[in-house]
Amino acid sequence: MLALVATLALCSCRVDPSEVARSSSVVIDETRDLLWVTSPDDDRVVALSRVDGREVHRISVRGGPEQLAWVGDRLVVTHGMDREVSVIDPSADDALAEIDRVALPCGSSAGIVAIDTETAAVACPHDERVLELSVSSREVIAHDVAGRPTGLARREGTLFVAAARGHVASIDLATWTPTGTSGPPLRVGEAASQLAAITVSDRGGVHAVYQRVELDTDRDRDPARGGYGAVIDGAPRIEARVLGPCGDRYVRFDGGPLAMSGPSAIAAEGGLLWIVHQYTDNVLVARCDDAGDSRGGTLEVIATFRTGRGPRGIVLAEGGRTAFVDVGFDWAVARLDVPEERATGVLTPTWTRRRALGVTSLSANALRGRSAFFDAVDTHLTPSGVVTCGTCHPNGGEDGLTWFLHTTGVPRKLRRTPPAWGARTSLAPYHWDGELRDAAELARLTTHELMEGDGLLVDFDAIAAFMNEVPPPPPRPSEAEPLSRGRAIFLASGCADCHVASESDGLVHDVLPASLDPDARLREVNTPSLIAVRTRAPYFHDGRAATLRDTVTVPDDVHGRTSALSPDQIDDLVAFLESL
Repeated sequence: MLALVATLALCSCRVDPSEVARSSSVVIDETRDLLWVTSPDDDRVVALSRVDGREVHRISVRGGPEQLAWVGDRLVVTHGMDREVSVIDPSADDALAEIDRVALPCGSSAGIVAIDTETAAVACPHDERVLELSVSSREVIAHDVAGRPTGLARREGTLFVAAARGHVASIDLATWTPTGTSGPPLRVGEAASQLAAITVSDRGGVHAVYQRVELDTDRDRDPARGGYGAVIDGAPRIEARVLGPCGDRYVRFDGGPLAMSGPSAIAAEGGLLWIVHQYTDNVLVARCDDAGDSRGGTLEVIATFRTGRGPRGIVLAEGGRTAFVDVGFDWAVARLDVPEERATGVLTPTWTRRRALGVTSLSANALRGRSAFFDAVDTHLTPSGVVTCGTCHPNGGEDGLTWFLHTTGVPRKLRRTPPAWGARTSLAPYHWDGELRDAAELARLTTHELMEGDGLLVDFDAIAAFMNEVPPPPPRPSEAEPLSRGRAIFLASGCADCHVASESDGLVHDVLPASLDPDARLREVNTPSLIAVRTRAPYFHDGRAATLRDTVTVPDDVHGRTSALSPDQIDDLVAFLESL
């Protein structure tokens, strides 16, 4: 049976197709009474006692382990920084170790759920694919799913895919064909981001969490009303919401227990819905029997908990009344128990057990900076608990959105979010117009002008260290011949004149026709890095180019000398860019 399930009838090493399953960074091992949790900071998968959280086993698993699932009697682990999944045999006891690694046609992977005792579905968010993986035969079949597929859930023979760019896809696992697509209940002019966590309850309802964002609905808005951290008459411009049958609204930004931001995980069982928030370090429990209509509804909240920093995963037990939460930035697991009566005030975990940390991929200073980068609790960063740097730069990357910006300190403009890892020291200057050369100053100005914080006591040098060290998405495997041809075309077409070694020359260039939108006009554009460019659609400073092909076919050869290229040569050039 499957470990990542909302019913938590876990692991007699079989998968019942009538059950439900979802992605998570923590699962239960009923056979050994353990919790298994991934630890990407130090490349470990750790087993903890379910009774008190003490560490029992620790396994080295390189490549930033992310999510894990039971597939038969094996644990299969995805990797955020590697092109493989790991397979672990928990029955090996003292000889615990990886027993296999299976190569994937992706640069990295995220969500995973079992389909049966031999097969899993794996999400590749940066490559727009969901994989059908046979653990025993190592056979992998790739299926295209647009919108940055990240989180997975299964109900019987249907796979539900949370696409971070704003929709849920449903796939018939018998044929691997779409059964329909549903989108968040968004109003005209609004958009969604970070729709990455999804679950199916034991009663059959599908639930996902996301951030509703206001991009440019009101360009006449008075700039004195502030940036994206402002709350006007109780209405924030960025708000966590639920996509599902029990209501969609549940937060308030009044400094109370319902100030919540950065939904990172969700689980449902026994008529209860649990939502984990990475930016505000809290967990909400709502009553939800999967009946009703989510359009404009409000969840009935029965309890809220405060955890440590950066919670990112959850698994349920005891009929949905107990949760074990992966508190990622504290390298800890917390047990939460819902009281019989509705709770008043904020509850604390029954226990929290912090584990020892091995050698980390980020420096100590960068780890401190990461904590601040994703912090909506510190009122010096965002007084209303709305927004963090990570709101627009999830996981240190970018949200794929183009924002209208206008405050008393920011002239009106329409700009596509660049990745935060693009603020590395080697890629200065920063912003699309190259106006800033210091990443700490970039973080400080963003806090003041867009997050509404005063910046007091904030270590902006540490935030800069995080942006300097957080890695870009790794490249995916590519065929050698198109790659070689594409590289030659890249050089011959003048692309390398500005994108030196696929990075940036640190200069601004007049390479685009003027936009018809006056707020998107920018005469000279700072050269961005092309590393992981396949992950960053839409393109250019205003998001005008939907695809990489659009970026290399700009009229009049103002952006590379490409007008004489044949369609096949364009294909090779795009293949080379996608390999970076």
